[in-house]
Amino acid sequence: MPTLGTASAATGVISMVLLSAVVVLGILLDRRVRLPGLPRFAGLSLHRYVSLLAVGFLALHIITAVAGPYARVRLAAIVVPFVSAYARSWLGLGAVATDLIIAIVATSLLRQHLSYRSWRAVHWLAYACWPFALAHSIGTGGGMRGGRLLDLAVVCAVAVTGAAAWRVTAALRDSAALSRQPGKPTGMVRPPLARAGRPGLTTTRLSVDPIACTGHGLCAELLPELVALDRWGYPLLADQQVPASLVRRTRRAVTDCPALALKLTREGSELTREVSGT
Repeated sequence: MPTLGTASAATGVISMVLLSAVVVLGILLDRRVRLPGLPRFAGLSLHRYVSLLAVGFLALHIITAVAGPYARVRLAAIVVPFVSAYARSWLGLGAVATDLIIAIVATSLLRQHLSYRSWRAVHWLAYACWPFALAHSIGTGGGMRGGRLLDLAVVCAVAVTGAAAWRVTAALRDSAALSRQPGKPTGMVRPPLARAGRPGLTTTRLSVDPIACTGHGLCAELLPELVALDRWGYPLLADQQVPASLVRRTRRAVTDCPALALKLTREGSELTREVSGT
């Protein structure tokens, strides 16, 4: 019969695998890789859903680790590193990983209230979180030190390390290519897909911050009626108010923009004020 101990071990393994998948997906999406058979925005949604699953299984792992009648892990050791009398070093690494995940989740929930640079800096903690979580899994779980579970840990390590190495190599290659070319190109090469004069126009208007935009192209996939891409992959917006039928999708595009470069504004009598994307 399964016990809280076995449940804690199982949820710990699942959390480690999901966290590895989150890191790999994050690397691929940041490099604008389209997942096979999926549009870019679907890849972003997959990244978010896997992240939520990882956080959910981590919460179950923590609850089952401290809830058992014979549990040797105290609640304080979950968030305060290296205070546990039992397996202090390995549990301390797990506490560090948990604290980093809490910071990532909190800033993700507050993303629209933070600058892109601040959110991005905290989000990079996921890369620091992963090795701590992997070391914690191997150190505290005896079953992770041999057999198929060790093979699973090796597969996760190879996947994340390979993705990280590929990202560094691609970034260096892109940097070298940009150094041989002029600066970021601008200029419209074709008009947006939408045309002015559509019925049901609202007083809201979509705009883009050209400095913050990094050219992921997600907005054109989420909202092709109002956004087209130039030859370099940067958005071209229809010069018109947002039709009422597209307001909801426009708000989603604003929220899903990886660089938070899109803004939804409302035309007033004197000034244009920003409205919430929710």
